Amino acid sequence: MTKNYLKWSAPEFTHYNKDKSWFIITGLIAGGLFLWALLTKNLLFALLIGLSYFSITVFALKKPREINLAITAKGIEIDKTFYEFDNLKSFWIFYEPPQIKELSLRSKKTIMPYIKIPLGEQNPVEVRQTLLKYLPERRHKESLIDNLARSLRF
Repeated sequence: MTKNYLKWSAPEFTHYNKDKSWFIITGLIAGGLFLWALLTKNLLFALLIGLSYFSITVFALKKPREINLAITAKGIEIDKTFYEFDNLKSFWIFYEPPQIKELSLRSKKTIMPYIKIPLGEQNPVEVRQTLLKYLPERRHKESLIDNLARSLRF
């Protein structure tokens, strides 16, 4: 077992409390799309809308679990998943408190190019100083999905 240089825990994602209006608005949008799909006799699209709305609602109600994180001499551990530094290209810290506090890792894998890690209450300067020993710091762009989810408070 390698020595942990930094160790912390944080919620796996930012949870926004959603009131009834959030569910009513998304329900109306999904209902409208569902009706439109039925009127155009596009049953596959109607099924997709129904499943999507169900999935979004379930995820919106889900509470984040607390995850354990560590930066070691060999890589980064997220609960029981380990990412070796050899499989990572770079890192960037998105830090705009109180909403955005996360570490972004760029993977060498094309299927999962970015790994987002919540910083929680961990000091971002300590994380940066530790990671600079192992990875280059390169500016990462936030994805459209991340920005959209944050603006919709999802």
